[in-house]
Amino acid sequence: MIDMHTHVVPADFPAYPGREKKHGWPCMHCGEGHHRTVMIGDKPFREVSANAWDSNRRLEEMAAEGVERQVLSPMPELLSYWFDLDDALAFGRYINGCIAEMVARAPQHFYGLGMVPLQDPERAAREVRSLKHDYGLLGVEVGSNVNGIAMGDRRFDPFFAALQEEDMCLFVHALHPTRERLYGPPLMEALVAFPNENGLGIAAFIANGVLDRFPRLRIAFSHGGGSFPMILPRLQHGWETSQPLREAIPRSPQDVARRFWYDTLVYSEPALAYLMQVYGSSQLMIGTDYPFVIRESHPGRRLEGLALGTAEREALLVGNCRRFLGL
Repeated sequence: MIDMHTHVVPADFPAYPGREKKHGWPCMHCGEGHHRTVMIGDKPFREVSANAWDSNRRLEEMAAEGVERQVLSPMPELLSYWFDLDDALAFGRYINGCIAEMVARAPQHFYGLGMVPLQDPERAAREVRSLKHDYGLLGVEVGSNVNGIAMGDRRFDPFFAALQEEDMCLFVHALHPTRERLYGPPLMEALVAFPNENGLGIAAFIANGVLDRFPRLRIAFSHGGGSFPMILPRLQHGWETSQPLREAIPRSPQDVARRFWYDTLVYSEPALAYLMQVYGSSQLMIGTDYPFVIRESHPGRRLEGLALGTAEREALLVGNCRRFLGL
């Protein structure tokens, strides 16, 4: 089994190299035992354990849950699109180096996705080439929006062109959704707002014709696409009945949606069965959100309640992810 949705937090962070008095550069505060707290500026963001950075600890937990390989990517809050360019480059290269080192320690168990400074799409495109040739990573994790601009926006075309040219994959993770009408404790953002952020993000990729301009680009979305599986039939109906919508979106939304990849992180067999119906079983990959609190443990068990043939099960566990990664 390959778990394509896992995150890395380094054991520590380098000192902030700039001069701003108030800056969101992360730092790490040590806690009890193996736990540490990621601080963003002067505020605690998330408590993490050694499995966020310790390869041996990961390998032990992977073996216990039947996971042979993980695809490592940065914790989304580390993507740092809100930094100025020099700070973002320095921080991103540090995170990419940490992921590359973990892959190098156990290449038979880890694949790596890096990060690039999308506040400057042209510079991000150059960093894509470095990720592949200098760090040996297979793709890039990005947020669903960059400082409020949807990731599917045309301003990111230089970045998409570089990914396609280098044959690297793109993993879109929900990031910084709107919070104005969100109630409850901080965890509600990940549980409720992230899925809706994903729905908006996928719609932007379709409406802006990203795959029309970059047909060889391999794009995956976190959390099963969030709310999008319920949005898609509505969008498809509108496209079939509205001439202006067909003129704006030349290709059927349903057809485009089935060219993306999605993880299986929906916590429910019926929901997973619906994803297979909407997207097709060839586009789904195991994903857990390891090592965070809301991760799904023993992900293979989720498939046991579905009537899967051998080939279909193998595709969900391994084959689809290998195609997405370009292996």
